[in-house]
Amino acid sequence: MNLTEIFNQENKREELRMPFPFKEYQGEEIKNTPTLDLTLTNIGKGKALVVGQTALDFTLSCDRCLKPVEQKVTLDFEREILAPEFLTDDDTKEDQHFVDEYELDIEALLMEELQMAWPTKILCDEECKGICKKCGANLNDGNCECDNFVPDVRLANLMDIFNAAQK
Repeated sequence: MNLTEIFNQENKREELRMPFPFKEYQGEEIKNTPTLDLTLTNIGKGKALVVGQTALDFTLSCDRCLKPVEQKVTLDFEREILAPEFLTDDDTKEDQHFVDEYELDIEALLMEELQMAWPTKILCDEECKGICKKCGANLNDGNCECDNFVPDVRLANLMDIFNAAQK
């Protein structure tokens, strides 16, 4: 998307509604058909404000028990960008890597925003017990018959002495 007019016309504003450009993220299918609301506004000579909003529905796996979980990821962002002649140092260039000269790479911007909005932990329930490390049974459905005793490694030497004494 070309930003020449936005950067050069004082108080210029463009509002766009477009289909979200991805059908999946990190191999996970987007279940709804989202639209992206994007507003581009000139906020000074060579400066623009990009504001975007959308909501994406996913069916993800619980991080503990692997049960499918409906998850909504909302993108609601504001980014101030500069025309190339106003960039002063490498840090600023890295902060707006999704802008090449006067072209806004919407897909790169959305990919970064989606990465930041992605949930760090996906749980079916805060009290999810997960799965048994030995047999793989879902512990939310009940306990399995596996011996889950895990000795404290700090006491391993004492356990060796105890086992040797019993022989």
